[in-house]
Amino acid sequence: MHEQFIPITLFLVVGAVIIASFVLQYHRRRLESLEIVAAIEKGVEVKFPERKRNRLLPGLIWTLMGIVMTLAMAMVIPDDAPSGMWIWGLAPVAVGVAYLTVYKLEDSKDEPSDS
Repeated sequence: MHEQFIPITLFLVVGAVIIASFVLQYHRRRLESLEIVAAIEKGVEVKFPERKRNRLLPGLIWTLMGIVMTLAMAMVIPDDAPSGMWIWGLAPVAVGVAYLTVYKLEDSKDEPSDS
């Protein structure tokens, strides 16, 4: 009976991590915007740095998390469960591979060509 709670707990933990990252990102952006507003009110010229998003770390995290989820579910899910339940662990792998692909494409686009 307790084996049923393992995949549910796994998805709840993943959901909690995703929600926590969104909340932390929201608070960071809110703090930055308050600092910018305060600087503008004081008459300070605000220069916005060009931000380059790094997609390597999220890509690695999603890919490795998906691999671990897939292996854990393949080992833990009981034999009488519907076949192929472990395949849901491949969804985060797909997200991670997408991040890594975009990272590689952006990295190759930034390199100057030798023509």
